[in-house]
Amino acid sequence: MSSVFQNQIGFLFYDTHVGQDLNICEAGYEECRPTKAYEFIPIDYAAIHYCIKGEGIFQVQNQVQHIYPGDIFMIPPHTPNKYFPIPENPWCYRWVGVRGNALEEVLKDCGLTRETFFIHHQVNAELEGYFEKIYEACKEKQDLKALGNLYYLLDYLKNIHQKTSGPILSQSEIHFNQLLRYIHQNYFHDISVASMAADNNIDRTYIFKLFKKYQHTSPSQYLLEYRLNKACMLLRKTSLSITDISFTVGFQNAPYFSKQFTKQKGVTPSAYRKQFLQSS
Repeated sequence: MSSVFQNQIGFLFYDTHVGQDLNICEAGYEECRPTKAYEFIPIDYAAIHYCIKGEGIFQVQNQVQHIYPGDIFMIPPHTPNKYFPIPENPWCYRWVGVRGNALEEVLKDCGLTRETFFIHHQVNAELEGYFEKIYEACKEKQDLKALGNLYYLLDYLKNIHQKTSGPILSQSEIHFNQLLRYIHQNYFHDISVASMAADNNIDRTYIFKLFKKYQHTSPSQYLLEYRLNKACMLLRKTSLSITDISFTVGFQNAPYFSKQFTKQKGVTPSAYRKQFLQSS
């Protein structure tokens, strides 16, 4: 088989701790040769593995999983386990061992629990890069760099889980969420229902129907209220003038902004700011 790593195996125990929530216990990689199955002694931390190429078998708590390139599997803390390469196509993988007070909750967000140990995924250079950077940072004893890449790795896994476990949306829900993202990302520009329709390739009449169904209001009213809520935040947290705030949140006319703010919030922008400052 072709070589994947410079050496067939690299392994580091890592006992430097920089916090209580998450810490790296070990990191490594291995380009395996055909071997018989071994039963490994339970460890007191979680070990997250990523298969780069080849195949293997992973067994934990009477669950047996055939691992292919791109797959991710976790050995939970204090859990008997067994894993080994497929002899005719032995795997190569990277791994990192993690412990900490927040470990269980963080892994749950990634879809890894004491009942679910496996994530089916594809080979991805970005994901492999996080494992590699963790190992190299540990090797150089760069604690914060190693931990930073661990967080990137976990965030990547969390995003995978969210994409695969989220509810199946109807076409109308997909279109409505698309429109909300458009408003949230462009509210400070001079946008309108016409620009929503043109930029998202969605019929203007259909947009009104979507907002009535999911927000019980019109798209123009939703945009207005969203802008005013952003203005409230700026009035509370910044010293920008009311005129500057009006343009910052997408109004083209400061007096019109003040009029709409007073109408919707029941108080003028200046009175709102004064009230907030008095209560702080």
